[in-house]
Amino acid sequence: MKPSPRVARSGLPRRLAPAILAILAACEAAPEPGAVRPEPTLHGASLVVGTSADQWSLISVPRDGGLAETRDLSDLRRVVWTGVTELPASEEVHALSDGWLVLRTAEGIVHTYDPASDALVRVGEVSPEAVWLDGGSVGLYYSPDGSLLEVSREGVWSYGVAEAVLWAAPVEDGVLVVLAGSGERRTVWLLRREEDSPAETGSAPVNAPGVVTAWGRRAVLTSSDGRGLIVLTAAPIEQAGEVSMGGRVLGLAASPSTHEIYVALDDPPRLEAVNRFALSTRVLADLPRPATDIRPSLFGDAIFVAYGNEVGRVPAGGGAIVPVASVWRADLPVGLPDGTVLTGSEEGIGVTDPVSGTASPIEGAGPGRWWLPIRWNPTSPIIATDRVSGELVRPDTEEVVRPGAGVDSTVLVERPTAAPGRRDEPAAERDAPGPPPGFYAIVGSARQSEGIRSLTASLEDAGFLTQVHRFRDEAGRTWYRGLVGPFRSRSEAEAASRQLLRERRLEAWVTEIGASGRPEEEPI
Repeated sequence: MKPSPRVARSGLPRRLAPAILAILAACEAAPEPGAVRPEPTLHGASLVVGTSADQWSLISVPRDGGLAETRDLSDLRRVVWTGVTELPASEEVHALSDGWLVLRTAEGIVHTYDPASDALVRVGEVSPEAVWLDGGSVGLYYSPDGSLLEVSREGVWSYGVAEAVLWAAPVEDGVLVVLAGSGERRTVWLLRREEDSPAETGSAPVNAPGVVTAWGRRAVLTSSDGRGLIVLTAAPIEQAGEVSMGGRVLGLAASPSTHEIYVALDDPPRLEAVNRFALSTRVLADLPRPATDIRPSLFGDAIFVAYGNEVGRVPAGGGAIVPVASVWRADLPVGLPDGTVLTGSEEGIGVTDPVSGTASPIEGAGPGRWWLPIRWNPTSPIIATDRVSGELVRPDTEEVVRPGAGVDSTVLVERPTAAPGRRDEPAAERDAPGPPPGFYAIVGSARQSEGIRSLTASLEDAGFLTQVHRFRDEAGRTWYRGLVGPFRSRSEAEAASRQLLRERRLEAWVTEIGASGRPEEEPI
């Protein structure tokens, strides 16, 4: 089996497409003459449930087209920013973890929208049957006919597969695709950008639905009989575990920290959690009826469940399901950082306290808009420092190079990125003068390297990507710092920090390291 060739829909030579599309983006984002961009007036929320909500905003997009606006999470009545770019009518809108929005029109036209620059760009087209799956800062539309569209700040790639697609999702090393076919075992491909054949091939007794965990390093899919879960690694494609669920799997969702998989089951209807390390299960709640969809809250304190025409909320630690008066849409309900819930009805949008059941409508917030929490705040300050320099510490080992292959894909848009994706090689095999740019969770700092190396080695064995960073302080003394990462966004690094605290009792803090290898936040 080979992927079918796919020609860029723009018809432009590849080397010209980025420049021309950049010009088109600037044209589409240009404000009308005399338009004045409103100045933001609020820094943002600092309310926490397990993490800081600083730099989070609630962005809304008119479903029939119009201007985007953001509201402060601590006071949803207050609009803190309004765009000037007219957005098209959209059938659905999705938010990537780095603040970008992906919009799909009724005709299948896909746009990206960056609130920070107010730039709207048309990036591709998908069929009405296309299904959206996101992997943090990367999203993917896949269609049963074999067409796929991958979207991120780094670019947009179109894939063509000459087989029916059962399920697909962005993973760390590319796009993992499960091909439909007869029999219990499915063919699985790993596709990489700008390559003309699959980089990895394999087979597994899997079925849909599925989710991606471990920050793109694992895929968890339903077993072929529909009553269990199969864990796959992406590179190489191998079965890494399985667990019997004792019932038919109706839906899957990953916790924000990715250390648990939430599973909706029938016979009897219930919601269970699976620990992705031990593959142990626990019942979270019995459900009145079989679930039709499930969704974790923003910071992982609860899971929302749709069953029939009703919606309920289940605490992440387990407990009775509590009814929530809301419609169920792609964007609603939303669990907010303070534990309340953004809900919707035919009359409008409101905030519900799931403990007391009281609901407060938000004035001027109608149901004719999409509502999405994004990690972007137009007034958030950027603090940089250059006090610490360092280099990556690695023992003298021979670097392992794996030959590559891939899939035919066409680059439609290319963009620079400040934080490239995580890589799956061990830290000792990275040929770099310092840690790769990105966000990190710092798990320890010491004058001697042995303890830090032992700590990072144990974390590597548990599935974390780690670095050991050597640096000198202002007094000229040498220190060793253990890092988990890199991650593309601060929110992903904070999720890893919360997971380390829960599972390892490690109090990690988050920093950003730039291209120079120097921290761009707090020095040690």
